[in-house]
Amino acid sequence: MIRPLLHLIKSIFGSSKSQPQEITVKPVEPTSQEMQFALSRLNELVNFVIFGEIGGVEPQKNNRAKSWWGGNFLATEGEGIPICKQSGRSMHPILQIRVDELPEVPSAFKGFVLINIWMDLQGSELWRGTNGNGFLVRTYTDIENLVPLGFGYRESSALPTFPVLWQKTTVEQPSWEDMADEVPTNVARASADDWFFKSQYSSEQYHDFRSKYPIKVGGWPAWIQGSDWPKNAKYAFQVDSTFKGKLGLGDNGSFYIFKTPDNWEIRSDCY
Repeated sequence: MIRPLLHLIKSIFGSSKSQPQEITVKPVEPTSQEMQFALSRLNELVNFVIFGEIGGVEPQKNNRAKSWWGGNFLATEGEGIPICKQSGRSMHPILQIRVDELPEVPSAFKGFVLINIWMDLQGSELWRGTNGNGFLVRTYTDIENLVPLGFGYRESSALPTFPVLWQKTTVEQPSWEDMADEVPTNVARASADDWFFKSQYSSEQYHDFRSKYPIKVGGWPAWIQGSDWPKNAKYAFQVDSTFKGKLGLGDNGSFYIFKTPDNWEIRSDCY
């Protein structure tokens, strides 16, 4: 009588917890109206982008009033070499952009004639920081009264010094991380994604520029690990790890500079 009783109890209460069943929700295919909205939104978000080549032109060694990589910077008289607020180390000149050399001017650069970025090359704040912590952006509205500051042409072994040659403007669409929330859910979840990844803006010329030139002004951040925008920020430019420029960020990473209403911020990521 004991064995039948045990079977009865198990049948009522169960001998163990039942295993949860996996529920598969089949994506709903987007309607033609949803696809049209996604394509229209993509067209609206495309922005011009300018690529910067390190070298590629004969250097005017004594002319600091140009775009430079790794030194040959200008500054206001009395400005010193910036010191990182967190590490206390001197920063190194990374990139100087003479704005009127650009084929087009991004909105984040409006009103400036010269933009400099300095970095603590040994710092860990580059992954996510505000101006002065690991990096410093300095901007100038007048070039006439600026004076040399920091290493001149090939005076430092930390980074080589090269003029920067700006390539012609092309166009750039957002990364998928910045685009997915801009389209209907059914489009974002659809298996068909050629409308985005093989769009008219994903040209051979664009990918050729991305592979050759480590400096990218305007356009969109080409995230590696996913979107990480600062609040209320405009994207300004990015720099990729470069063998020629002797700058490495983690495993072939990039840094992205943003202009906020009252400051500059940096984001970095890598593979």
